[in-house]
Amino acid sequence: MGRGDAPKTDMDKRIREIYHEIIQGTGYMEEANRRVEEETRELLKEEEDVLDRKKYEALRDKLFSAASVAEEEGFVKGFRYGAILVMEMALSGQGFTAEP
Repeated sequence: MGRGDAPKTDMDKRIREIYHEIIQGTGYMEEANRRVEEETRELLKEEEDVLDRKKYEALRDKLFSAASVAEEEGFVKGFRYGAILVMEMALSGQGFTAEP
């Protein structure tokens, strides 16, 4: 399944808009992106010495792309879960206090 093939409900589309416009469009993910880049470079350390530059960069770009898709999907799933949790708390009458 390619990047644009993910099934998208109206809710998913809205969540992805939030991700792209607010989360990814600011420095909010800067630390996470730096960690992904460092980890990717560490994973590819051996390949850098074996592959020619063009093949290495193509492989690196594919890993960055996969990480980007995973990040977005994680955001969508986490957002949905958070929304469900808030609804369940509201419906159960537990309220939204910080204490259990």
